[in-house]
Amino acid sequence: MPALNPDSAAEFTASDLLAPQTWAQRAPKLSLGVDVTCTKIAVDFQNLTRGNTDTVLRQSLELLRAATDCDTAFALTLDPETLRVTEVVAARSAFCQCQPESLVDQRLDEWPWVRTRLEHLRLSEFRDTAEGRREQRDDAHRLALLQVGSALFVTYRIRGRPAGMLGLAHGLPRGPWEVGLQLLLKLLASSLASGLGRLEIESRLNFIEDRLELSKDATHDGMWDFDAERNQMYFSPRWREMLGYDGEAASITPEWRSLVHPEDMLRVQIAMRDHVAGKLPLFDSMHRMRHRNGEWRWVLSRAKSRSDAHGRLLRLVGVELDITERKLYEEALFREKESAQITLQSIGDGVVTTDAESIIDYINPVAEQLTGWRLEDAMGRPVDEVFRTFHEETCEPLENPLTQAVNRVRPIKSMRPMLLIRKD
Repeated sequence: MPALNPDSAAEFTASDLLAPQTWAQRAPKLSLGVDVTCTKIAVDFQNLTRGNTDTVLRQSLELLRAATDCDTAFALTLDPETLRVTEVVAARSAFCQCQPESLVDQRLDEWPWVRTRLEHLRLSEFRDTAEGRREQRDDAHRLALLQVGSALFVTYRIRGRPAGMLGLAHGLPRGPWEVGLQLLLKLLASSLASGLGRLEIESRLNFIEDRLELSKDATHDGMWDFDAERNQMYFSPRWREMLGYDGEAASITPEWRSLVHPEDMLRVQIAMRDHVAGKLPLFDSMHRMRHRNGEWRWVLSRAKSRSDAHGRLLRLVGVELDITERKLYEEALFREKESAQITLQSIGDGVVTTDAESIIDYINPVAEQLTGWRLEDAMGRPVDEVFRTFHEETCEPLENPLTQAVNRVRPIKSMRPMLLIRKD
């Protein structure tokens, strides 16, 4: 870029004025005017990036201080929860003694007047910290300790919460601050809040996108999103893969209801209708859906709706998990248990089964006859209560062989002559 003559603003184009090289070549004592300088600062604030925020802020404060002929220009950052000053960036003239950096770690609870002026773009003016108004007296005294004679600053908010302040200060009292400077400070604070707020939103979006990207391979859930206002349906890549539509273009969206098994459709429709009507807090269903290849897959489906003030559906978002393998495993276990039950019921021996605590969970019909206990009465009871044995000759109670087997973790065969006492 060719060298520019900083003596004449007329020789600059808009692109020249916004280029960093132009301002880097300017002599410190030369100025293009407050309006041009602050327009440049406002544009830079609006276009902050994650990598240049600190540099742009420091350069802009130096330009602002020089353009307004103030002793110092500063920006401080607030913790929105505790209202503690976490950072202060300042630009000072050569012999300025103002110390705004000393505000770091101070809480606004200690500044009673400023504490009441935290609305967005609310100005606070101190004309003479040695002779402050009565309501400002405590705050003015604190500023005087920082070698500040007069100050003007404005609070800005991000996402509705106090985020920081932008200000100007002199080491000596200077009387009322000009209206033009007050408006200028509001404009710059608004631009700074906009730029920092955009960075915060971008950071949040990047975090969410990164989380979604990381969770994509770690979860088997497929997500769908129905926008009732636009009548549009979205299916996540995982959902498409789960049901065999990953080879289709994203613009081709299958009809969700047409994929539900006919035998499950009525139950699914009733549950969905009850949820949208507000009768159920969440749609929760286990049903079959048709894969692209024609086979039926079991899915666990959950959805949440959003309606307007009149109860009309606006949006419906759901997630589905393919549980086909789990369902097949459960069915196999059920068949195996059913087969075992049939076997136990048909053999001629009495069979009693318990858990690890010797609590009965099953007795077969022969055991019912031997013990006098029905299955439904025996379940949940200690085995010693149902299977009571005594020595045949001495009538002394014997340790239950089933309890012995559980405790010793090995088969037990009792060699003693044994009497079984029935329930009756």
